[in-house]
Amino acid sequence: MTTSCIYIFTILLYISSALKLFHPREIINLLENSCLLAVLVDSDDVFLPGDTGHVLRSLSEVSFHSEPFVQLGYINLKSFRWQNNQTLQTIKREQLSVNDVVLFPKSKVDRTCLLPIKPLKPKVNVYKGSRTINLLVEFINNYCGTYRTAKGSVSYEGLHREEILKNLFSVSSISDVTSNYVFKWQTLDGSCDKNTNTGKENIICDDNHDHQKTFQKDFNQKHYEIPKCDRIKVPSRDEFFHDYLKLSRPVIIEGAMESWPAMTKWSNKFLREEYGGNNVHIKLTPGGEFEGVESSELWDNYKTFTIPESVHKQLEFSDLVVVRPATLNMKFSELVDLIENVSEGVVKNVSAYLEYSSIPDHLPELEDDIREMPFIIDVLNRQQLNIWFSDGNTLGKLHFDPFDNFLCQISGQKQVLLFEPHDNTRLYEAHIPEAMLAYNHSTKQFTRKQLTESTSMVMSPVDIKKVDFKRFPKFASTYPLNCTLNEGDVLFMPSFWWHEVQSVPNRKEKRNLAVNYWYEPFLTKEFPCPTCKLDVNPKYRHLL
Repeated sequence: MTTSCIYIFTILLYISSALKLFHPREIINLLENSCLLAVLVDSDDVFLPGDTGHVLRSLSEVSFHSEPFVQLGYINLKSFRWQNNQTLQTIKREQLSVNDVVLFPKSKVDRTCLLPIKPLKPKVNVYKGSRTINLLVEFINNYCGTYRTAKGSVSYEGLHREEILKNLFSVSSISDVTSNYVFKWQTLDGSCDKNTNTGKENIICDDNHDHQKTFQKDFNQKHYEIPKCDRIKVPSRDEFFHDYLKLSRPVIIEGAMESWPAMTKWSNKFLREEYGGNNVHIKLTPGGEFEGVESSELWDNYKTFTIPESVHKQLEFSDLVVVRPATLNMKFSELVDLIENVSEGVVKNVSAYLEYSSIPDHLPELEDDIREMPFIIDVLNRQQLNIWFSDGNTLGKLHFDPFDNFLCQISGQKQVLLFEPHDNTRLYEAHIPEAMLAYNHSTKQFTRKQLTESTSMVMSPVDIKKVDFKRFPKFASTYPLNCTLNEGDVLFMPSFWWHEVQSVPNRKEKRNLAVNYWYEPFLTKEFPCPTCKLDVNPKYRHLL
């Protein structure tokens, strides 16, 4: 009898010593790097009921013993207060009770806004299921982004995730051609220019010497060609998932649009007659360059525009701006007319672009003429379906999209230069201030009127047409990938891959027309954060 009492006392003492009472300030700090599972109690002298205590101890000492980002303990519900005397119950509408199990996920850094904001109370999730170890392990894994089994080992899904992240596609695995050569040694006019390109000249500048030297290899020779995307026929679901989606590997798919009515149906005449009365919101630039980066000193209100000091000190490129195009609302028929007039030279010094315009919102009937890729249906969650329609002489500057992208070329051609997202310090990912062009429809003139209070989070400050390698030296070690789309081609562009897109018009129709599907990304990351890595999106854990 005495031995038994000592044993029970030892177990209760062990539970109490292994689990900690957490106070509000501790939780706020802890959640910067970890998540917390806690049992609600009614005093600082914890007493956990037998079953709950046993399960919590097992979770702490076995299941998540080797998981540094999961903490377990308890909270005194009666005395618990956040700032401003807010109780735990105010976080959620549920009535919390003593002995409830709650989980606080790791706090997410708000990277979207550079202005100081009030710290939010941590989010809390209440566990309502049976208090078995296996179910609680699943609950913790789902909300904490962990991959553990009840026995503490890495789960099968976690092993698959590790395998995915170790084997992400890198352009350097198929090419040794870096941007240092492609965008530095080549020149457009044959002169000794360190910042522009040519594929014809043998004379190049030598940074290490004061003289020029003769280079024997022509840029167009195979050794120095930018590598090209794989080109494949329509894959099966398994082939696409294992060979491209989970590897974050771009690929061009041939033949996927053969059954699309849009390929023969969407003439300018058809679009004008069927949808001419629809309202559209278009973008305009003077030379076809969209969202380029330039000096803020070029803008009219540069001397009077001020950025709050708290924001300014966080900007790495406060002297640069992303130039947003001018905008104009018009009827779809007017857009078709404008595109044709620009193409024929009737209207000059302007480029019109209907870009990333939602088909379901503005031209819903067009969706009947196109098809989602059959191998991606029920795999990824569709976010947007867009139309891209222009005179065909447009250049979309270097940026990334936080979506998995299927770009489907209907008319004309697009040369897409891609750069991998595995080390975004080389692409100088950051907040960059924005400015917006103005367009006078009567005088047909563009003006640089307005620096704005907003910032872009997806544009690179590197201009690959004239790279400033002194300011952006890390860009030299990036590896470009050429994914040129012909009519009928579909480009799978994985999320967060940087890309610059040069459109070319169809010779006969003198236009460029494409649609694209954006999906919730399989691999995701925090941004802007140049050192943050891709990881499997928690929304797709079921695919592992």
